[in-house]
Amino acid sequence: MNNSGKSVKDFVYYLQAERGLSENTVESYKHDVLSFVADTEKDIKNIKKQDVQNYLDRLNGLNLSTATVARKMSSLRMFFLFRIGEGLIDKNPMTNIESPKMEKRLPKFLSVDEMETLIESVNGNFKYSLRDITILELLYGCGLRVSELLNLREEDIFLKEDFIRVKGKGDKERIVPLGEKAKKSLIKYMTELRPVLNKRKSPFLFLTRRGNELSRMGLWKRFQEYIVKSGIKKDFTPHTLRHSFATHLLERGASLRTVQLLLGHADISTTQIYTHIDRNYLRKIVSSYHPRG
Repeated sequence: MNNSGKSVKDFVYYLQAERGLSENTVESYKHDVLSFVADTEKDIKNIKKQDVQNYLDRLNGLNLSTATVARKMSSLRMFFLFRIGEGLIDKNPMTNIESPKMEKRLPKFLSVDEMETLIESVNGNFKYSLRDITILELLYGCGLRVSELLNLREEDIFLKEDFIRVKGKGDKERIVPLGEKAKKSLIKYMTELRPVLNKRKSPFLFLTRRGNELSRMGLWKRFQEYIVKSGIKKDFTPHTLRHSFATHLLERGASLRTVQLLLGHADISTTQIYTHIDRNYLRKIVSSYHPRG
């Protein structure tokens, strides 16, 4: 095995063992680095900044999407940082190499009326509609990720205190307040339906009719049916409800810092995508109510 092959192999092991990245993510990093090595036709230890710049220029000439080029650059950046950390190189050939700017897309969200329509579409349409209404109320009322919702256990629900405990990315826990409607649905589900479903004494909050933990696929199938029944002419997913949660809070005066904490974002820069929505709303307010609007 040549130096380049060994370097990539060690990098893959680092991503798996120390960074704990998923198999798909590791495979993407590996593929990007190997493509770069094949393109430059040089041993990794001899790579210079100009080699990286030349590679970037060639990528830009292939009419690849901005996202694809940015991802390849990100893979190389991590690879060379790894090599510096291992003491294999003194200078990083990625220094001052600028990746293409990714256009920030405004997250899709539903209006308050559309949210009401979606939740109303669940009523009475399914034997276990009480469970599904509660799911929608929590996704929207608490701004949960789907994975966070599906991982909720009975012990995470604190009805007397009006909050739930959520385990987010990196197993970080946060406390999220329960709104009135979400709490009402939750109480009804936990007292009337969940005891019927919980044939296997599962600790998980949301269960299938057989008493198993509700899966992401199971939730998605139910959600697609309600999209059709709601008649809402938008493309949206369960994650759109999280965006709607954040958007509606900001529109009604919540601070960005508050929304960051409720969403469980480690960095406020992640939450700042919603400021675009907030600014649009503020423009409408000025236009509607200011004498010179």
